[in-house]
Amino acid sequence: MLLPARKIPPLEREYALYGRRLLRAAFARPWVGGMPWPSGDGPSLAFLNHSAWWDPILTLYLSHDVFRRDGYGIMHGAQLERYLFFRRICCFGVSTDGLEHVRAVSTYAARVLRDGRRRTLWLFPQGELLPTRAPLSFRSGAARFARAVPEAPLMPVAVRYEFRAEQRPECFVRVGEAVTLDSRETPVQLTRRLEHRLRQELALLDGDLERATLTHYRTVLEGTRSLHTLYDRTLGRLPRLRQGQG
Repeated sequence: MLLPARKIPPLEREYALYGRRLLRAAFARPWVGGMPWPSGDGPSLAFLNHSAWWDPILTLYLSHDVFRRDGYGIMHGAQLERYLFFRRICCFGVSTDGLEHVRAVSTYAARVLRDGRRRTLWLFPQGELLPTRAPLSFRSGAARFARAVPEAPLMPVAVRYEFRAEQRPECFVRVGEAVTLDSRETPVQLTRRLEHRLRQELALLDGDLERATLTHYRTVLEGTRSLHTLYDRTLGRLPRLRQGQG
């Protein structure tokens, strides 16, 4: 059975504000780099790796605050039935498995994307939460959604959560160039190509982190400062102040 989204915009805005506070408290800062998001009011699709509990909150923040999109997501039916709240902010799904239900949710997703302005469907094609460096293995859903809305740019989005020189982790997002659809491809062939494309984007992001080449990334949110930063800005200044007085 299809479980459609029943979005309530004021509630979505409140949850986006709550998510922003969570991100600010948990991370030193999120960074975003790579390609700009497609301009215009048309629909778009984004596919990401899924390695952390934070991923849905991050995608809501990216959609609502960074790229200014009307975001939607797909959630397992059992979770949607248990947590009805998520249908009120952006999520939809099906309560049972099977090819017929996959087709039904694909048809519904296409209608959702076309019935409004600047709508983006955020997809986790792995279908489950997996360790950060686990091999990518996509299910066919993303390919089927892409074929249902061929006019929507299909954007690979690589995500890493890394501890570096801060007390808290940093979040890194790299947006890749849109994938061009080939009408001759089967869903299986397109699925394999999407896997390969996201692997490439993750490798580019990993290379940027290894070389610390972040000049083309921007900080999109300032998080909670580390203890050493607070010390440098307060007690760490005292000796210099005393020297100046002397």
